[in-house]
Amino acid sequence: MTDRIALPTSLKRTVLSQALCAARDLPLVGVAGVAAVLSASIAASIPTDVALAPDAEKVLLAETLSTVIAVYAAVMAAIYGSFRYTIDRRVGVVAQRATVQPRGWALVGRIPFTALGGAAVGMAALLGARLALVPAFALLGLHARDVAATIVVAAAASLWGLGVGLLVQAHLPALFVAPISLSLAVMLAPVWPTFCEWLPLPTFLRAGGLDLSVLGLADGGVDQSLAVLIASVWLVGVVVVGAGSFLRRDLR
Repeated sequence: MTDRIALPTSLKRTVLSQALCAARDLPLVGVAGVAAVLSASIAASIPTDVALAPDAEKVLLAETLSTVIAVYAAVMAAIYGSFRYTIDRRVGVVAQRATVQPRGWALVGRIPFTALGGAAVGMAALLGARLALVPAFALLGLHARDVAATIVVAAAASLWGLGVGLLVQAHLPALFVAPISLSLAVMLAPVWPTFCEWLPLPTFLRAGGLDLSVLGLADGGVDQSLAVLIASVWLVGVVVVGAGSFLRRDLR
């Protein structure tokens, strides 16, 4: 009877502690704010004469911009995912919680809140971009599909950042490794477009149905259904490897 009660109790305590942290998540506020400003600056850089263009051209440009905003949202979400864990580790929160609850359950509880934080970063990026586009575009090109795709990509990128943070452990290095490891495909796309479309970020974006031609990655051997599978493998792989490292090592 004790064993049957222990698991739900541990999970309940974990979720409660993570919810309390989420209520005062200053890293999320900071990263979401930066994401909103960055995406707004990108949208605001569009020439003002676009307002005079036909609606069809505006929609096409807005859809292209959706992929760019999703990339920025993913990079910022990856930073949040790694930062949120490594800052807790650096200040001793992770080690402290390990003394009162199984560390496996602590990690299980962290995963959904990390994904929710990443989704919030994605929404902030979308909001910043759309506010900047209102004068020229109004609501043209604002499709529920692209909005949902950006939010899901950002949530996945945040979990990627968490996995990297679990592996790297050190706070400052993780802040660089997480976004660079995710955005590497964008940097290498002009040189190796066929190879890069199999990397994490392009598969996340293609799984969401976003157009990758703006990144120099036209439709190739990875269609949307295959991208969903590959993106899942990447995401599960980095979280599982990171979790294995977290469960095995000593916490200080």
